[in-house]
Amino acid sequence: MVKLFDLKKIDKRIEKIISYPGIGKNNLILRKNYWIASLAFFIVIVVLTFVFWLIYPEFKILLSYGLFLSVIFLEYLIAAFFVRENLKKIQVINQVLITVGTFLFILKLGGIPHSGGLIFVGFFVVLFSLDFKIIKYSVLLFIIYVITLVLAGILHPYLTVAPEMTSSANIFLFVVNLLWISAFAFLFVLNFISQRIEIEKKEIKLLKELNEIRTKLYTNITHEFRTPLTVIQGMTDLIRTNPDKWLHRGTRKIENNSVILLNYVNQMLDLSKLEAGAMTVSMIQGNIILYITYLVDLFRSLADSKKVTLQYFPENEPVLMDYDPAKLTQIISNLISNAVKYNKSGGKVEITTSINKSNGYRLEIKVRDNGIGIKEEELLNIFDRFYRGDKDRKNIQNEPGSGLGLALTLELIKLLGGTIRAESVYGKGTEFRVSLPVTNNASLVENKDLAEITGVISAPEAYYEEEGPLVEKKCRQNKPELLIVEDRHDIVEYLSALLEKDYCVQYALNGKEGWKKALDLSPDIILSDIMMPEMDGIEMLDKVKNDVRTSHIPVIVLTAKADIASRINGLKRGADAYISKPFNKEELMAQLNTLVELRKKLQKRYSIIGYNPVSKDADNNTEDIFIQKVSEFMRDNLEDDNFNINDLCYEVAMSRSQLYRKFKSLTNKTLFEYLQLIRLHKAKELLTTADINVSEAATLSGFKNLSHFSRAFTKEFGINPSKIKKM
Repeated sequence: MVKLFDLKKIDKRIEKIISYPGIGKNNLILRKNYWIASLAFFIVIVVLTFVFWLIYPEFKILLSYGLFLSVIFLEYLIAAFFVRENLKKIQVINQVLITVGTFLFILKLGGIPHSGGLIFVGFFVVLFSLDFKIIKYSVLLFIIYVITLVLAGILHPYLTVAPEMTSSANIFLFVVNLLWISAFAFLFVLNFISQRIEIEKKEIKLLKELNEIRTKLYTNITHEFRTPLTVIQGMTDLIRTNPDKWLHRGTRKIENNSVILLNYVNQMLDLSKLEAGAMTVSMIQGNIILYITYLVDLFRSLADSKKVTLQYFPENEPVLMDYDPAKLTQIISNLISNAVKYNKSGGKVEITTSINKSNGYRLEIKVRDNGIGIKEEELLNIFDRFYRGDKDRKNIQNEPGSGLGLALTLELIKLLGGTIRAESVYGKGTEFRVSLPVTNNASLVENKDLAEITGVISAPEAYYEEEGPLVEKKCRQNKPELLIVEDRHDIVEYLSALLEKDYCVQYALNGKEGWKKALDLSPDIILSDIMMPEMDGIEMLDKVKNDVRTSHIPVIVLTAKADIASRINGLKRGADAYISKPFNKEELMAQLNTLVELRKKLQKRYSIIGYNPVSKDADNNTEDIFIQKVSEFMRDNLEDDNFNINDLCYEVAMSRSQLYRKFKSLTNKTLFEYLQLIRLHKAKELLTTADINVSEAATLSGFKNLSHFSRAFTKEFGINPSKIKKM
């Protein structure tokens, strides 16, 4: 069915006609509603005037009244195309003209009893004015209407009824006017009710969104606090148990992570002050180029530690202007630290300052890097609180960050009367441009130590201790092998100190490296973080649990993402346990021990599965199917003299080393030991069910050496094969 009218398209077209650049959404809605209503009034009045002219062509007064109303509404419809800010005043003037004009026409017709219902026009004008949502306009129109009503009553004895206004004409006009005015009043009330319903829906939606934002805010705050608290709590415990070894290094790590926490708190407090309008600006006047040079130099050691080149290209001449040292320090620090942090080794960061005279007299500060860049869809969100779009970025260290830095930077720049914008090409680099107004109203500060006015650097990276490479220690073969996948060196160091007594600990600093080591090492258990560079923990978990080479490895997720949704997502993806940071070491040890014991039980089950595999009809897991496939392939090839392990590797699509490691992990037996077990069970079955001798049973089971067969059989079943034949 073809639609004659597409209401949505018509609505959009009307909005396009009457809107203008910079118009607010609420203003556009009011403007559109009044324009549509005026168009409807114009059409109705023109039609009624024409019909009345056909019926009463001699009634010149009412024809003039219809023409008068048509001109007023037509004038508004035209004005809506050209007038922007003062259109509401035109609306009020038009409604005053309608009220006063109607009053004059009522007098010409002979007063209220002979007005043909025109007296209701003024009342409707007052009712319709409520759509302005400006009480003083509605009150003004109501007062004017009351005055005209009172005057019409007072002047009634002195008025003469128009000769055209017969009794039938008066009743006809009264009914027609009452009908169309009632219809519009009814529509107005319906529109008012629908708007109230829509407002209530929006309020409910807004409350829901606010609740979601509040929940996300609390979740993100706790998430950012959990990792530093884990280090502080862990190092405190290590210092308590072994002060000689951990006192110096542990206290240093506690200090570093305390600085990170303090920085988070300060950023949140600053944002709260900015939103509440409680943050003050303390301007001084001085050479801002010299001050920015000093700030850039503070980050050279950080850049050097990341192997990033930091260059500053200042304005050629000194720029004497007002600036707030503390606010400028936070702005420059956040931008430079981000540029260094999200850059590659060997990258470059450039800071330039210049005066822009084309758009007023303003200082332009540009911070450009050739790092990983920002995706186009992320640029819209980078100034939002707690937004961190780096989870998919490659080839960088996943540095700590609160997601507050750029949000705070934006608010501080706005407080100083400036602007900031970002441009980025993903994979090539990012540029932030800050524009600040140049004024000279504050007191001039000369020859003051710059370090005194800098305040606290808003970049915890400036306090970081340079981390050396992690060294994997050799350990005894009888310990379970544990792979720790975690990008924070201090967390790895704490976990290693906690677990190396009971486990052979291996490390991986991101999910990609963790996945590779899971394939190469086939560890007994994996302990993994979620938020990591290269590949996050959830993606790695998916790979581990959905690849036959690693599906048997239990994985514990140890993360700062402690909300229910993240926990459920991790468990759904196959995590064997989910522990939030900061963690209780007894809980972690209990989970590890439980999974290791469970692995031992599975080994016992799979090691004796031997000649009695699980049923093909059973609802078996991946490991049951794997063991069954291996055992069946071995049984089918027992008598094949050319059978070797390479054939089995091809059958299960694994390399020799991967197959050996997985099979050993599941059964605690080598492939040779398992194959021999199947052969012995086959020989036992032949000896007890078939009429053959020991030599024939050995040959049919794949044993070429009879004495070797006899020794192995006796060791496994506790009886010589020749004796079992006699039983």
